[in-house]
Parts: sequence; structure tokens; C-alpha cells
Amino acid sequence: MGKFKKQKKIVRFLLYSILIFIVFISVWKIIISSNIGGFFIFLGFGLYYMSSNRIFNSIVITLFVIYLLSKTYSITQTDKSKSRRFPKLFFIFIILILPQFYQSRQEYPKPKISQEQWEFSMRTDFNRTFDLFETFNATDGYKERQSIYLNDSKNSDQAYAQVARVYLGLNVSEPSIEASLHKIYNLQDCLDFTLNSLVRLIYLDTSKGVLSSTIRNKVCDAFGKTQYWYTEGTTSNQIFYTENHQILYHTAELLIGKLFPNATFTNSGMTGTEHVNHALPLVKRWLDWRAQFGFAEWHSDTYYIEDIAALVNLVDFSEDPEIVCKAAMILDIIAFDFANNYFKSRYATTHGRIYDHDRLGTSPTSPASRDGTIESAWIMLGIGEHNPNYNSNLAAVALATSDYYASPPILEDIAKNATLYNEHKERNSIDMNEGPIYNINYNEEDLMFWLGMSAVYAPQTIKDIFTLVDKYNIKPDTIYGPKLLADFVKVSAFLHGISLNNYADKMKIITQGVCLETSNTYTYRTPYYQLSGAQDHQKGMNSYQEHIWQATLDENAFVYTNSPGGLTKNLEQNYVGGLNPRATLFKNVGIIQYDRETLPLEGELALYFLNLFMGNKFYQHAYFPRWAFDEVEQHGGWIFGAKGDSYVALYSFEKTWWASDYELRANGFKNLWIVELGCEDEYGSFAQFVSDIQQSQIQVTPRALGYYVDYISPSQGLISVAWDSPMYVNGSEVDLGPYPRFDNDYCYQEFGTKNTIIEFGNQSLELNFDIISRLYENN
Repeated sequence: MGKFKKQKKIVRFLLYSILIFIVFISVWKIIISSNIGGFFIFLGFGLYYMSSNRIFNSIVITLFVIYLLSKTYSITQTDKSKSRRFPKLFFIFIILILPQFYQSRQEYPKPKISQEQWEFSMRTDFNRTFDLFETFNATDGYKERQSIYLNDSKNSDQAYAQVARVYLGLNVSEPSIEASLHKIYNLQDCLDFTLNSLVRLIYLDTSKGVLSSTIRNKVCDAFGKTQYWYTEGTTSNQIFYTENHQILYHTAELLIGKLFPNATFTNSGMTGTEHVNHALPLVKRWLDWRAQFGFAEWHSDTYYIEDIAALVNLVDFSEDPEIVCKAAMILDIIAFDFANNYFKSRYATTHGRIYDHDRLGTSPTSPASRDGTIESAWIMLGIGEHNPNYNSNLAAVALATSDYYASPPILEDIAKNATLYNEHKERNSIDMNEGPIYNINYNEEDLMFWLGMSAVYAPQTIKDIFTLVDKYNIKPDTIYGPKLLADFVKVSAFLHGISLNNYADKMKIITQGVCLETSNTYTYRTPYYQLSGAQDHQKGMNSYQEHIWQATLDENAFVYTNSPGGLTKNLEQNYVGGLNPRATLFKNVGIIQYDRETLPLEGELALYFLNLFMGNKFYQHAYFPRWAFDEVEQHGGWIFGAKGDSYVALYSFEKTWWASDYELRANGFKNLWIVELGCEDEYGSFAQFVSDIQQSQIQVTPRALGYYVDYISPSQGLISVAWDSPMYVNGSEVDLGPYPRFDNDYCYQEFGTKNTIIEFGNQSLELNFDIISRLYENN
């Protein structure tokens, strides 16, 4: 029977191949002489996304490929130098399309959850032996902010807020807790967020005794039946590999394993003690990586929330002195980051991972979302602002319910002092080629380091990551996105006659661009404005969720530029991600250039396809919300905005037009932007600022890549920069990086070292990861 089925598949494959060949030749002849055919194919391809019928989808994809190939063929007829590329291109697409007809979609078995109650015995005898408050106590302000947040959180029925109710000894909303278990039972993505909230709930309840036995048993049952790592043999929709997911899963596995040391977990077949032994070295490794290299998901307004929640859980419940101390010190470093990069009520800096809604406000009634970390920054440092309605934030709830973590007083004082003036440099992450320098391999042993940087298609790691997916039967789209994309890379490499690694290098604009490599953050702050960005970061490469630079006057009046398209988060991002510029910043002035190198022909077609069908993105734009400013003026290539006594000016070399009340567009992917900030103290009035900027001299020379720019700034003098050359201000070279780990008035630390010394006035804080010491002194 099995042999007959195999023969049937072969016959079907041959028949489909002949059919495709006939259709291909017939349709090609029609389309190559008519543009109208392309219109209907594009229309049909749009329908592809609304159809679940595989045969229909296959036909549409095939017609689309025929159209592209016909157009490519016509190009090769007019440009014979490109004709030699055509056969390879032809076979790449045909090999990719054929499986659409004869291969069934790969199905992964749904997790089978036992309906029987998981048998467990929960440990409650926890002994804390490590005191983080030997050298300081939480400030009165810190305790007051905790109390305020708890008082607001107790009124919420949302799941995360139930932790606050348990902490306060109040009855909980059991339906909210029970509803959150669905994600855990069904092994859905982001279940680790919920796990860490429920871990906190159960640990706190061991001393509070608030939960009913019914809801406690249901939560524990979910703990016993879920999946904690990709090596457990179950294929699911969970994403394990990103930086924040790693620490969330490791923390949950460690702490839940400690709760049930002798119970056998149904998915893994491991005991709780075995889970602890598995998670313990992974937690320590993650903490050491952050201590030495900072965060690959640098300044992430979204994912620092999850990091903070996991770290506070480790501080409060891990019992391991090394983990407790290191987790607390990483929290201190995050707080120090907030002190240096928060401006008023915005985390107003570059971000390694962020979403459109966090930086896009369309009107006064629909402003950009509040920063996800703002409640955490407020509790930790007293900066930003608290909104009583945001009372169920995963990180803020964890901080508010912690009796064992508080930010050292020096960090609160620095946060207050830095509001007046701050020039801050900071480095996070490493480059892909720096692995050997830090003894980090590119094989399975250290793949989680690189996957934490989203280095899925990078030349150094692509082969081993593909092997990892096959070895552990990981659902491909949870690591490298659509399988078609992975097949495209494999087939293209084969037909070019080169290795996967070498082909990824040829396509590094895309394959390496999505890696969260070294970010050299520069932040310049006055009481009136802040300019912040990632200096010279992966210029001309496609990014995933990165936000490169931002000029901020207040929580709504801020400006940035973006070149949308390519591979972004879910292919949906239009204001973050896309093509990275070369951003070069000095104090209150930034020169931002957009351009890129040319890809192999199939790569150009892939980008064209992504841009065409994920929204017409053959442009770049500036976010300049006119609704958020008191005054806006436009003169020549300059747009000027005033908010109170703070001013911003933005220049575009290419012609721009207003696409909306907040979006300024320019055609193409190559352009030059200049931003300059000022204030009443510096110029006397907005009118004078506008006049002085208008009279400034700009000399721009387009080059094969980027531009050569001379800009005479009214505040800084002659600024010169090109695509590949240093930035000069009045003849002196500007430091664009690589930066130390920290370099500001409060701390200087070489990158790659693990001892952070922060000083302010008579206070000092030493975070020494080598000897596991967190020492605060006030002399």
C-alpha cells in the first residue's frame, strides 16, 4: 500500500510538471506582449492571501512567477549582459513553485493534553539566605511608588494584576486566571509571558494563602503539562529563541521545577529536579551574556518589560545567591539605561525591537502608545509618569510586589540630575564576525547567543540553524519565517554553486541586516530636547524592527525618518524596520543618509515582490506630527516645528510632500536628511531659529553610494560626512564608535568587561559580575 502511494505521488508530480510547462509557455506568450496580464496576476496574487485553497494559491503563485520571468526575459533581451543570469533565475523560481502543487502542507501534530489532573506535590519550604539590602535600603520614594502602583493594580480584573491582589492578601478574579491557562495548555506563542506571571502568583501565594485549592490546582496542572524548551520533542508555535523569550522560559523552567522537584512533567517526561538542572546553567549563561555584552534587543520598549519580569522573579524566588545577585545587577543596569535615555515621558532613543504603534501617533486623540517600560521606569527611578489605568503591566506588577529588589538610591539621583543635561554613549551587542574574539562559537553550542540577535540567515550561522530546525523538528516559521523564504535561499545557493554561508554573504543586505549587531547609542539631552540614535549602524541593510534615531521635544512632539519595506516583523511594519540609514549624530545635529548596494537579480526581485505586495513602499518618509506642535513652518527643503520653547528643523535633499498630517514622504530609497534642534535659550525665538537655519549653507554631492555633505550649522559650525567616511565638525573627527559599554558623566566602562562602576557626588555603585558583588556606598 505504501509503495502504491509513493508511485501515485511520482505520477502526480510528472503530470503536474507537464501541465506547468504547458501553462507556463502559453501564458508567457500572452503576457510578454501585454502589460494588462500583469495587472490581473497582481490582483490574483492579492487574493492568494485571502484563500486557503492550496491549488488556487499554487496557480496564482505560478502565474505571478511567469509574469516576473517574462518581464525579466524582456530585460535580458535589451541588456545582454544580464541574460546569463536568466537561466538561474528561471530554475530558482520553478523549483520553488513546483512543490506548491504536489507537496501537501506540512502538518505538525497538535499537542495532546491529558484531561486527567497532573499528579504533583508542591514544595513550600523556601529559605532565602541572600540579602540585597546589606548596603542600602529602598528609598521612601521607591516604596511610595510601589504602594501607589499596588493600590491601582488591585482594582483591575486583568490576569497580571491578580498578582498584586495576592500580594495584598485580597481575593482574586479566578476567571481571569483560568482564561490565561488556555495559552499554556495549547503551547501557544508567548505563553512564557503568562508563565512568569503565574509563577509569581503561586510563589507569593505559598505565604499569603489567598488562592482557592481549585484555581491553584488548575494553575499547577498547566505548569505540569506545558513545554519549557525546544529540545523536549514537541513541535509547537512557541518562539523560544529571541533574547527575551530565552530568559522567560529559563526562569519559568527553573522556578517551576523548584516548586515540584519530584513530579514528572508530562510533555518532557522530566522531573522537576531535572528541569532545574537543565535551566540553571542556561539562566546563568544568559545573565553573563547580558553582563558582558548588554542587550541585543537594545533599549526595547516592548521586550524590556519581559526581561524585567523574569529578572525580578529570579531575584525573589531563585534561592541561588549567584543568580539573585546577577539578576539584581542586570536590573540596575536597565535602570541606569532608563536614567540616560528617558526624556520627559518618552524612552526617546534608538530601539533594537519596537512596533509601529509605539512610535506612530495620527492625531491628538490617537497619539503614539505610551512606552511599555514607562511604569517600570517610574517605579525604579521616579522618572516618566504613572497612569492609574495602566495597572496590569507585567514588569511593573513584578517590581511593585517585590520585597527583595529596589534600585540603589544613586540611580534615582542620577535620573533627576540627568534631566538637565546629558551626553551619553553606550554600546550593546557585538558584530557577527566578533564571535571568535569572545570565544563564542557558531555551532549548536552557542547558537542561542546568535539567535538572541535574530541571526537566523547570517552567513556565519545559517547552515547550523537550518540543521537545528531539522534536528529538533522545530516549526520553521517560528525561527526563520515562511518556509518559502528558506527554500529560496537553499535553491539559490545550489544553483549559484556556492555554500549557504557564501550565498547569505552575497545577500547580506537582507540576511545580515536583520541581525541585531553592535549598536552604538549616542544621546544628547538638554532640558528642552533630546537627540538620540544608533551611530553608523548597519547602513544600507534591511532591518526587522529597529528604530534608528529620534529627535524629541516632548512625549508627542518627536521626529524621525524611515525607509519602509523588505523583511520586517510580520511584513507589516511601515515606520520601524525597513532599510537602515547611515545615521551620524553630534550633539543637537544629525545627518542621516539612505542608500544601499545592489543585490543579485533574484534578491532584487524578492525585495520588489515584498514591497509591492506588502504595501506600496517605494518611498521613504519622516514622521513629523504637525498636530503635536504649536507651530509648523515649511521653507524650501526645511520643515520647522516648535513645541513650547523647544524647536526642531528637518531637511530633505529630495522633494517631499505631506501624505498626511503626520507623514512627510520622498520618492525612492536614496535620500539625505538633516535634523537640528534648538530652543529659546539658544535662539531667543522660534522665528530666529527658522531664520538662522534657512540661511545655513548645505552642499550635497550624490555619490555611487550615499552622499558627500558639507553643512554649516548655525550652532555647531561646519559638519562634513560621507557614506563611508568619518564625520567631522570644524575639522575634528566625531567619535561614531565602537563605543565603550558606558561613557558619560557617571560611568566609564570598557565594552566586554563585567564590572560597572557608577559614581555621582559622594555615592558609588559597583556591579561586579566577576566576583558576584553588588556594592553601594555613600560617603
